[in-house]
Amino acid sequence: MSTDRLIRAYLEANRRMMAESKDMTLATTVTFLGAAVWSDHEDREGEPLTLEDLAVKVGMTPTTISQHLRYLGIGYRSGRPGLGLVLTGINPDNRRKKTFDLTPRGRGLAAQLALILRKAT
Repeated sequence: MSTDRLIRAYLEANRRMMAESKDMTLATTVTFLGAAVWSDHEDREGEPLTLEDLAVKVGMTPTTISQHLRYLGIGYRSGRPGLGLVLTGINPDNRRKKTFDLTPRGRGLAAQLALILRKAT
């Protein structure tokens, strides 16, 4: 596999992400990819992963992850609508912690990105 081919696939996947929103940052894209990878995972106690867990996995602060998930979710600041790709919820066992999952639209986007990248390998 050529490096050129892999980089081109990455750029194509990035273009697909930017089609969702022209002002999507790389950091927000990383948050979405992290949510796509770990939304179905559980912690050691069998609980859904939290925003704090996602922050550790992608190397960002929980505050940054929270902001990104609002943007990727149903609503952003000042009443601006979000992208509808991610849902957040309250952990029923610890109401101070939030959980995350992809919406059907988010799962579709993740599948498209996976297909683009799979073609390069």
